[in-house]
Amino acid sequence: MISAVQGPTGRISQDAGPGSSVSSMRGNRTVLKMPAYLQDFRCLGRECEDHCCYGWDIIVDKQSYRRYEKLPPTGLGKRIRKVVRINRKGRSDAHYAKILRSGDVCPFLTPKRLCRIHGELGEGLLPDTCAVFPRHLRARKEWIDISASLACPEIARRALENPHGIEIIEIRPDPAEAGILRAVEPRLPVEIEAAGLTLREASLSLLKDRSHGLWRRILAVGFLLEMVGLQGDAAGKETMPRVLDAFASRMDSGELMDRIEHAPTLTGLQLQLIKRLHDELTPSVRVKAFRDSADECLAGLHYAGTQPFTEDVERRYDRSFDEYYRPFFQRYGFMLENHLINDLLHHDLGFHQGRRLYEDYVMMVLNFAMLKTYMIGMAARHRDGMNAAMVTRLIYSFTKAVEPNARFKDYALGLLAQSGCTDMMHMAVLIKN
Repeated sequence: MISAVQGPTGRISQDAGPGSSVSSMRGNRTVLKMPAYLQDFRCLGRECEDHCCYGWDIIVDKQSYRRYEKLPPTGLGKRIRKVVRINRKGRSDAHYAKILRSGDVCPFLTPKRLCRIHGELGEGLLPDTCAVFPRHLRARKEWIDISASLACPEIARRALENPHGIEIIEIRPDPAEAGILRAVEPRLPVEIEAAGLTLREASLSLLKDRSHGLWRRILAVGFLLEMVGLQGDAAGKETMPRVLDAFASRMDSGELMDRIEHAPTLTGLQLQLIKRLHDELTPSVRVKAFRDSADECLAGLHYAGTQPFTEDVERRYDRSFDEYYRPFFQRYGFMLENHLINDLLHHDLGFHQGRRLYEDYVMMVLNFAMLKTYMIGMAARHRDGMNAAMVTRLIYSFTKAVEPNARFKDYALGLLAQSGCTDMMHMAVLIKN
């Protein structure tokens, strides 16, 4: 049973979404590669402490929209036609329309926190967004990559709380059982795919090397992506081995890490930047779990509301880091490692080129820096009572708030660019304590 590609009910999805390039092949078995935690994943439904039907736009693909047009103009069919609207800008087969929300919540969410479309019309009438979430499927040359978003609380628990890390497994579902995999994004061009797979493997190897501190591993990935990004469109499968060899030589010589090994620890700069990002993000956030977690964390530092940065806040932050966060991290540092690896897999880090490649890395560092700051505040608040479940709640809710927020990403990248803080030295300052 391959539940990693099953819909909310646990059945295998049978409809191909827009852009899907993979169909059921009788007599051949499609190869799926995915994190091991996805193999027996099940949506908890109404038992989940949160639900995925609020806080973001619910996109409707063109194929689902056409199905809705064929529904009877009464009852639920009438309601669907009323609240599903075609996108006027940026329309594509995958992003063809959207569901107009009732406030922050999908209008088809019942008081029992179940989906009315699923309950009355069946799983096949769900739009791809709802049928596939929290998964993302991407066609490769000889397999399908499946990843999952940490915005789902159950995925977050499975991914983050495993001390052995995230393992990628390969399975071959029976074609008769798997049917058609839904909403599979089409393959990238061969040259980009080959280079991206090589770069992803190298980045994963660096992040998983626990013989080095996590902050050093993050910076090593940054140096690698920076070198590749400087190649621009020339960073293809033919040039990638040469770039990787040059990176390995510079790492072995100490040239790269030595220049940031003694980067200053600037707590004040960290806090002021993270507070500006926090203040930009939170007004638009409707994820209560994140608002509660973040407010609690900043309150632990006595650094909330409109209060300006003070040296007292800095001292409280440094003390919390030394006395409470550091001991917790020594036991549970794998949670942040797992977060980084899952982020890399889910967002196709390494498959973009030029400036976009390095920007992806900068956002990964910013998200890490924000989470680390929140966790240090959490440690200040709970001290020895801080536990893994609190961190999981923080990370899933933060992901749910940030992941769909393109405006926040633009603001964050713009803020760093305007401040001249996008180089590797500043990345070191952001994450080093």
